[in-house]
Amino acid sequence: MFHTPIEDKDAERTAEELLEAINNTERPSSFVGAQFEALDLADETLGSSEEIDLRGVMVRNDVDLRDVVVEAPLRIDSGSIGGDLLMQRLESRGGLSCRDLQTGGQWLLYDATIDGRLDAAGYSGTSLIATGIHVADGVSVRKGVVESQLDFTQARVEGPVWLSHTRVTGHLDLGAAVFHDRLSLSHCQVAGNVVVRDTTVENGFSLEHLHVSETFDATQMRVSQGIEATSSQFDGEADFTEIEATGGRLDFDYSLFGEAVYFDMVTIASSRLSFQNAQFRGETVSFVWAAISGTLSFSGAHFTAGSQFRMVESSVGKSIVCDHASVDGEVYWKLSRVHDNVDFSDCTVTSLVFGVEIGGNLDFAYTYVADRTEFGEAIVHGDARFTGAQFDNEPMLTDATVEGSVAAYGLSVQTTSSE
Repeated sequence: MFHTPIEDKDAERTAEELLEAINNTERPSSFVGAQFEALDLADETLGSSEEIDLRGVMVRNDVDLRDVVVEAPLRIDSGSIGGDLLMQRLESRGGLSCRDLQTGGQWLLYDATIDGRLDAAGYSGTSLIATGIHVADGVSVRKGVVESQLDFTQARVEGPVWLSHTRVTGHLDLGAAVFHDRLSLSHCQVAGNVVVRDTTVENGFSLEHLHVSETFDATQMRVSQGIEATSSQFDGEADFTEIEATGGRLDFDYSLFGEAVYFDMVTIASSRLSFQNAQFRGETVSFVWAAISGTLSFSGAHFTAGSQFRMVESSVGKSIVCDHASVDGEVYWKLSRVHDNVDFSDCTVTSLVFGVEIGGNLDFAYTYVADRTEFGEAIVHGDARFTGAQFDNEPMLTDATVEGSVAAYGLSVQTTSSE
């Protein structure tokens, strides 16, 4: 009777018979292609010892599985639900497979517990809200399309989480969640905001080719084993304030930042934080009270007109590599310390304030500064190279110190004479 036309069935009676069939241990729980007007199994126990197979199910209105206990894996692949899919506080003893599922309304999974894997690859619907969910063996929403909101706030997931290649027309919220394995947002397109505030990721965070149209909030995030954000695009403000990273590398190479970028009060215990060939189009790139144990690289990066690249009261445990960078605004580095070397060669800068203590060498060769240059309070414990450097105004050297040798072959200072 589950495959007869919807018009010929009573919804309440059909739900009762489906429950009886699932709990009948003498028959398989296979209902492929079943059709229902609506399906209400709230507060029931689905006690089948075998997989409950509802592939291709078609439900005209809502499916209500709130507070349901499912003793076996549940499979709703390629299902079509015209209304909402209600799974609040669902307890699944096995996996939950909803590949290529379509819902006309919301899919509500908050406070659910899934002892296996949640596979929702290819999901299409209005919203997927899984606040407070606990999943034992990973999550996949790869290649999904979500119109309004994709929400895993306060989730706890033991296995890897793949949200890659998913398109979210609204917002993506992963705040205050704990991911004990890898989290991937690579190749996602999010038209609204992305929130990973106060989130923990224990085995790497993937953001390659991510495109966020509004703000990206990663404040107070904790990440182990690195961040891969090569070729990502942040159209709005990107805030990484107070992020804590250990192990791996943090790569933002070839990324584009459309508005302000903040790495204030960060603790980066990783081998490298890299923005090689990145583009910064906002007014501010900020590293205030930042502690970076490895190398910081802006090699080949471009900062647009009016921008300020500031590094204040920060420390870098290895070197800063900023060669071939172009800054159409101001570089303002003050009261900071670099343990090894600073490579600022072959750069083009509009305005420069450079008050950094460098444990090794400073390479400023072939760099051009168009406006103000101030080396006040700069301390170089090694050698300094200014070969071929060009300053359109005389540099201010008050309180600058170089303990090693200084190479200045071909250095050019062009001061404007007043008439």
